Amino acid sequence: MTTTKEFVAESSKVELKAGAFTLLKLCMPELDADAIDSLLCERIAKAPEFFRNTPIVIDLTQSDVKMEESDLAVAVGAIRGYGLIPVGVRGGSKAFQEQAKLLELAVFSDTRRAAKKESPKKTRATASSMPVTTKVVDSPVRSGQRIYAQGDLVLLAPVSSGAEVVANGSIHAYTSIRGRVLAGVRGDEQAAIFCKDLRAELVSIAGRYKVSEDLEARFMGRLVRVTLLGDALVFDKL
Repeated sequence: MTTTKEFVAESSKVELKAGAFTLLKLCMPELDADAIDSLLCERIAKAPEFFRNTPIVIDLTQSDVKMEESDLAVAVGAIRGYGLIPVGVRGGSKAFQEQAKLLELAVFSDTRRAAKKESPKKTRATASSMPVTTKVVDSPVRSGQRIYAQGDLVLLAPVSSGAEVVANGSIHAYTSIRGRVLAGVRGDEQAAIFCKDLRAELVSIAGRYKVSEDLEARFMGRLVRVTLLGDALVFDKL
């Protein structure tokens, strides 16, 4: 027989915690199933394993086009047809977001609009009250592991294929990276990636990314700096 005391002890093992995850965004000025099909067909052909069962957010924050709510269901079906998993939407009208809820999709807030509503004085006060520190990792990051830094990230040991290193700021790797490397994940377009031996499966800054198949051979295995210029990743040998 299980007593009340024993039940409480067992249930206390269940925890609810906040987590930081990297999600792909499908950014579109309008919901066009044909355009989605064309884009995903091209990208998945280059890196099928990277996209397999990958969660993705439909981002319409840049859209000014009036859309029918039914367009969302068509888009979701097209995305799922390629083996990706739509988990939510961002932007769009209230009616559009209600349709997303009916499709059991999360509705993500448009953080950029919220930031514009805040006064400059309040923004400065918030920034000054939250000091950013650099995270240093001196042990290997193995396949399946994920390292996240709220500020800059310094890597002193190798990052294996299948591993992921993520930072709000820049990433400095004094070793080889074979997994995924994502800098400026909160939208910092000034973030950069410095890597002594670049062999990454994916390189990303502020949401713009390239998979290994898109990287030029002359940068692979070299000392490289990656920055963002407009919407394009720029690679420079050092």
